[in-house]
Amino acid sequence: MKRIYLAIPYTGMTESSYRQANKATLKILNKGMNVFSPISHCHSLTTAENEEDRLPETWEFWEKIDYQFIDWADEIYVLIPEEGIEKVRQSTGVQAEIAYATKMNKEITYVLMEDL
Repeated sequence: MKRIYLAIPYTGMTESSYRQANKATLKILNKGMNVFSPISHCHSLTTAENEEDRLPETWEFWEKIDYQFIDWADEIYVLIPEEGIEKVRQSTGVQAEIAYATKMNKEITYVLMEDL
């Protein structure tokens, strides 16, 4: 089973990113591939009602975790959000994920929701 790491910008569009990541994750799973979506799998950990139950939303916190899942993946999908490609270009996290995936010789595919 092919393993996909799903990258999408998060900062400044958290709820939209969560909604889009979930939809993309569903589509990928329905195609018979495995997927790790940091936003789908971890959003609720950063938005808990009680502050003491929340994890940070910062790239510095998630970087090492995300890199381990990129190592696990066969391919990286960069989802271009409905907000546009500029969000991908401006995202510290997505740009770092792309750079790391490139360094690790992972295939990177830019996708639109309708392509999934």
